[in-house]
Amino acid sequence: MILLLAHLALADDASDTDKDSDSIWSEIERESGVQLDSESAAASKELALERFGEERFLGTGGVGREPEWGVYLDPAKAMEDDPLKLATVVPAEFDIPVVVNPQVEKWMRYFLGRGKGHFERYLGRRGRYQEMIHAQLEEAQMPLDLLFVSMMESGFSNTARSYASAVGLWQFMTPTGRAYGLRIDYWTDDRTDPEKSTAAAIKYLRDLHELQGDWYLAWASYNAGPGRVSSACRKHGTRNFWVVAEQETLAVETRNYVPKILAAAILGKHPERYGFEFESQDPLVYDSVTVKGAYSVDVLARLSGADTETLVKLNPALLRGATPPNGETQVRIPKGTRAAFMVAIEELPEQEAVSFRRHQVRKGESLGTISTKYGVDVDTLVRLNKIRDANQIYPGMELVIPVGPNAVLPPESSPAVQAPKKPATKTQHTVRSGETLAAIATAYGISIDQLVRDNDLGNADHIEVGQKLSIVGGSPQSTKKLDYTVKRGDTVSEIATEFGVTTAQIMEWNGLKTATAIYPGQKLKLYGASHQWSEYTVKPGDSLGLIAQSNGCSVSELKSWNDLGGSTIHPGQTLRIKRG
Repeated sequence: MILLLAHLALADDASDTDKDSDSIWSEIERESGVQLDSESAAASKELALERFGEERFLGTGGVGREPEWGVYLDPAKAMEDDPLKLATVVPAEFDIPVVVNPQVEKWMRYFLGRGKGHFERYLGRRGRYQEMIHAQLEEAQMPLDLLFVSMMESGFSNTARSYASAVGLWQFMTPTGRAYGLRIDYWTDDRTDPEKSTAAAIKYLRDLHELQGDWYLAWASYNAGPGRVSSACRKHGTRNFWVVAEQETLAVETRNYVPKILAAAILGKHPERYGFEFESQDPLVYDSVTVKGAYSVDVLARLSGADTETLVKLNPALLRGATPPNGETQVRIPKGTRAAFMVAIEELPEQEAVSFRRHQVRKGESLGTISTKYGVDVDTLVRLNKIRDANQIYPGMELVIPVGPNAVLPPESSPAVQAPKKPATKTQHTVRSGETLAAIATAYGISIDQLVRDNDLGNADHIEVGQKLSIVGGSPQSTKKLDYTVKRGDTVSEIATEFGVTTAQIMEWNGLKTATAIYPGQKLKLYGASHQWSEYTVKPGDSLGLIAQSNGCSVSELKSWNDLGGSTIHPGQTLRIKRG
């Protein structure tokens, strides 16, 4: 994403950013650890461009430049007495509290000016999801105009991924999504499921409103986290968002988040009044069926009488082009095909049921060598893994491999015969300063959702120093903790590549809100599986060059892995060496 932002900084309009877009998004995939299909890449690029436009609008001063009418509005409209038609704004029309002040007016001008194209796209996509979102809000007895929170989060794009790896209509980060019941793992990402993510967002917004007692503070908490907002309120001795927003305690993005939602609600309630032109998309309709075990999307498409592209669009949460091998999965199929689908799946020959395993690409491997190893043709690997260029796989990338009927294999060739399970061990962990839930989960080799579940955590983004957490079944011996000191010129992407992890993991482990929020001298926590690392004890006469040569790595890698500032080592010193 650093590459993208650097590229955008040279451009004044969207056309300039189209240069080398494939390479830009390949880099983003490397950083996030996720293979984006063409639709997701396009949606993510659009979201990044929109955010970049907003940042340009705010300017480098941090509080936003008041736009000149000649720049943002048609000169004729600028002559009107009420160009924003504020006299027609009736707060009683809304079921959220609506006020109009200079900050709200600023964002109305932006969406009527430089941001008009973005806003018209939002309005067009709204038709696809509004009916579903309103139905869920109504059932939950929540304000229907909370729809505009999703509008400002994602522009109603269910596949968009932000630079911070927030995903979907409501732009959930992984810990919060899991805390609110969304499945986010190797096979599935429910953040892209419109219905499931909306249900989770409604629960989260309800909790934030109950916590803060005010919708503006709840929205600010949705953007920045409830802890930061509550702390800012305590610091300034007020629960009035507008008073807090006058200070610099909260980030610029958060201080502008609430007025953006209000501006969007005012303009979106009567778009025709403001001259917006757009074609509203049809509501999303489908039937739902439940399937057990693994089926590739092309098989599901054939059973429903649809094409594969249609099934993929209806089921964006299926990351690997197939349903997960274990358990049941709800699958969406075209409206009116459920009865025929159920008959077809019952009659499906057993040999057409497919099981899968995971494979992590190693240095020097190609799709050709991988296909030969598993006896699967390259075209199948390309299709199932949504690979746009067969020559663009890289070490650390994970692939799904079909391995035949009724032969579900555990990850990475675990023994076929396993020893009897021992009772799960229980450990108590005391939260230390600087720790994140992601880092603690990784350190013990367990998932974040398990940690959230075992400790009944309502908000996975908020833990406190001294808090006691129960660790069930995890073992710190299975994980190697690595410390890294940021050097001048380092980027999170480069550090991730060096240590064989992803940018998203480093951000989660260290609580980084953006990939650019690092500085020289900063200590980063990194983790890797113990079996991926070996240790070498320095002997008399050893040098970094000799050790690197004998272990098939470079001196610079040795220095990075061991956080060495220079080349001095001493006998008895233990060095970490990454295998493979």
